[in-house]
Amino acid sequence: MSADAHDPESLKTYAAGGRWHLSLHPDVEKHAPHSALRFGSFMHPTHATLTSPLPLERHLAWTSRDHRKHRHTDADPHTGRRRHSPGTLSKLANMRRIEYWNISWWVAILFTVGSVVWVVNGFIAFLPFVNSGVAEDDSGVGWTVWLGATIFEFGALAGLWEALNRADAADFGWNVHSLLHGDSERSTGNSSQQKNLKPPRTKWIWFSMDGKYFHELGFLAAFVQYLAATIFWISGFTAIPTIQNAIAPHTGLIDGVFWTPQVIGGCGFVIASTLTMIETQQRWYIPAPASLGWHVGFWNLVGGVGFALCGALGYALNDSNGIAYQSSCSTFWGSWAFLIGSVIQWYESVNPVENG
Repeated sequence: MSADAHDPESLKTYAAGGRWHLSLHPDVEKHAPHSALRFGSFMHPTHATLTSPLPLERHLAWTSRDHRKHRHTDADPHTGRRRHSPGTLSKLANMRRIEYWNISWWVAILFTVGSVVWVVNGFIAFLPFVNSGVAEDDSGVGWTVWLGATIFEFGALAGLWEALNRADAADFGWNVHSLLHGDSERSTGNSSQQKNLKPPRTKWIWFSMDGKYFHELGFLAAFVQYLAATIFWISGFTAIPTIQNAIAPHTGLIDGVFWTPQVIGGCGFVIASTLTMIETQQRWYIPAPASLGWHVGFWNLVGGVGFALCGALGYALNDSNGIAYQSSCSTFWGSWAFLIGSVIQWYESVNPVENG
């Protein structure tokens, strides 16, 4: 049997709502799949309703982001411990978990740590402008820029791996089946019928040029974010004090290898964040403030604007003290925005969705 036999896309049965691309358990049915961006059947669905058959009719509001973020996995695959927790405080307490098996957890942790470094950088760069008693620390600024950019690069790479593997897509239907049925399946005597149904095996994907991923908003966001972080890292590298001191006297050089990558990288973060927000929305033009993923995208968009603005103002840094003030201030509030978005993403990664 060919590999395509387990790939729903190989069947080329595209509905009006987009091409359905995930394997489902035989007992799980999909209804009304649709994409927030509708380009015919080009984009994979971002929303759908999944149901179990009668008499145990259950419903699950599926989204591509929840799927990618392992939010349909209701138990730790190694310990079997249920991940659901009732109440907000219990869900906040879940952030103490170390879910090393969950790539989404690694994405959130890396961006949170990186954002903390950027907040420290913001304080070092901005405080001298608002408190004359604080001395400028070019070395501290340079090293925190490099460290923050490097951690963001690893976070973006983890995000790309997350999108490529999208929560073991072939196992997805079985995770949903578990969410929809839970312990009730055993009470109906169906467990013996289901035990021989095994999800297709999947392998971890480190790199892929398969064009099917470019039909997914989540992958496009992760791909753009990785490109942006990579370009932005150039600024981090050239911010290392010895390098910065060498290029600082040359205006054209510092504009080209320090400020410009910040502008391009920041704009890339804005684009990636916009795609993230759209993925969570029912329509591309209608915000979804009730979605955790939407807030992740929103705050990252604010952070991207701050970082891009810092670079744009940097071109005229020596022309005015006011411009230097605003450039450092942009990094300060931009880093806080990234931190807020990262913490929300951390909370999201350890709390699975509730089934209906």
